Amino acid sequence: MIARSMTAEQFAEQKFELADGGRWAELIAGEPVILEPPTSEHGTVVMNLSRALAESIEQTRVGYACFELGLIVQRDPDTVLAPAISYFLTGDRWAEMDNVVTESCPSLVVEVASTPDRRRSIANRVAAFRAHGVALIWVVDPHQQQISVYSGTDPVDVLKTDHLLTAGGKWVTDNGSPILFGFSLPLTDVFAEPDWWTGR
Repeated sequence: MIARSMTAEQFAEQKFELADGGRWAELIAGEPVILEPPTSEHGTVVMNLSRALAESIEQTRVGYACFELGLIVQRDPDTVLAPAISYFLTGDRWAEMDNVVTESCPSLVVEVASTPDRRRSIANRVAAFRAHGVALIWVVDPHQQQISVYSGTDPVDVLKTDHLLTAGGKWVTDNGSPILFGFSLPLTDVFAEPDWWTGR
């Protein structure tokens, strides 16, 4: 039986018993919540960014990415948010790959505002990630085809489709370590369906 108020650890144990196998489940102030299934545009964004991040990680041999990993951003009551992508720069490499939830703090999270519930909660989610210590946040909006970049205490940087998603020396951790040094990706590549996917 699913508890209606739970800790992050209980949530991790019971998540797969929730609707849709807990695929889109999060924990908000101790209460399990099921998000709307993401759109096809959401999937395209995650696929394109995953490929670009994988290429960057392969070149630099720095960091690693996890997908839909539950981040424990608050305790008592517990809140677990699962961004589309979490990129870890510190700690043992691949340490979080098999975890359902973690208290470790990634250097970057990627949120995709693809459904009404995700769009409505973006401001609260960004605030929670920043309070948790996440240094860099990308909020991808497939509808507006733009990315809002939150970096440190800098004002949000809103990138449109004629821009590059690139570090430019501004993406750093609290101790000054660069995040995804050398990474650069045209925004058009973030939103485009790959040729191999469409059969072109």
